[in-house]
Amino acid sequence: MKVAFAGKGGAGKTTIAATLARVWAQDGRNVYAIDGDPNPNLGVALGISRETLANAPMVPKDIVKDVYDDEGRQHMELKRPLGELREEFAIKGPDGVRLMFVTGLDHAGQG
Repeated sequence: MKVAFAGKGGAGKTTIAATLARVWAQDGRNVYAIDGDPNPNLGVALGISRETLANAPMVPKDIVKDVYDDEGRQHMELKRPLGELREEFAIKGPDGVRLMFVTGLDHAGQG
């Protein structure tokens, strides 16, 4: 299952995402949370220490490439397998939630 939260600033997206991630992880699910906010606070909401967060790796912006289908429609693909990215960039938080930081999109449509 994949779940994304988007909307107006200050609406509680980070708090809801962190709460659901921890509840699902406590329920035995394998949870990977991705913080794509330019001002990332999901780690704090998950209960990860600020020291750990300060040393967390950032998934590089160039990890995706633009791909065009036969009809000229654009989409993005990872340049490396997702499993490799999880191994290299995910940090472990409380309840077993794993967090990855993916920020620094250059223009609309890159998410």
